[in-house]
Amino acid sequence: MAWRRRRPEARSGARGALALLALALCAPGARGRALEWYSAVVSTEYVDPQTNRSVRSVSESGRFGESSPKEGARGLVGVPRAEDRDPEGCAPRTRFLVPGGRGAAPWVALVARGGCTFKDKVLAAARRNASAVVLYNEERHGNLTAPMSHAGTGSIVVIMVSYPKGREIVDLVQKDIPVTMTIGLGTRHVQEFISGQSVVFVAIAFITMMIISLAWLIFYYIQRFLYTGSQFGSQSHRKETKKLIGQLPLHTVKHGEKGIDVDAESCPVCIENFKGKDVIRILPCKDKQE
Repeated sequence: MAWRRRRPEARSGARGALALLALALCAPGARGRALEWYSAVVSTEYVDPQTNRSVRSVSESGRFGESSPKEGARGLVGVPRAEDRDPEGCAPRTRFLVPGGRGAAPWVALVARGGCTFKDKVLAAARRNASAVVLYNEERHGNLTAPMSHAGTGSIVVIMVSYPKGREIVDLVQKDIPVTMTIGLGTRHVQEFISGQSVVFVAIAFITMMIISLAWLIFYYIQRFLYTGSQFGSQSHRKETKKLIGQLPLHTVKHGEKGIDVDAESCPVCIENFKGKDVIRILPCKDKQE
């Protein structure tokens, strides 16, 4: 019976381990958190000096920064002056070349990624009264854009465009060609992902589950082994006892038999008086008493 009582406990231990893993997976920290971001529609327009024709392009190729207002902006494009050798626009006193710009007309700063934080770039352009800041990605990333964290930059619009798009506009501006850029709100994107911390949490929970399950499995089989051994021992003992009892001599009780008072003596096992013609076994202790 001992073995049968242990089996539910082993199963409950396994259930407890599975519950622990389920709790880990369902915990708020283990669930993937959502990353929301918005694409930007980028429109550029300029006059080709060779053909004197207007060239216009529109594409949803930009990406709004995390702290940027999700709204549109428009203005002539300005880039850091070549003589300052600061294409990333990191210096606090960065000067910008804005072909066709006059007075307080709205303009858009276009700077390269790298050299300093996104926040430093945005603040440097904001000091020059830029209405928006456009960063173009590094060459090694090709046509990709990336998330930008720039908290503390106020209400200025910030987007990122790909390296080819950024270099195309920079080349035009450095040739003193006025380029007008219009930024519009694009598509909302929601991406689910699991943080590294959550992965570690789930991994620890899984390892813990495996250790608990292994411990309960070992405990279960030890109990089963002990129970099987005890059952085997009990059966062997009963067989040996039965064999010894079978070897005791049998005797039929008779009235007036010497050494036995049928009406007085009682069976020490049955706790009752002997009767005539009863078949009894003579215990070794009886012989010793005689």
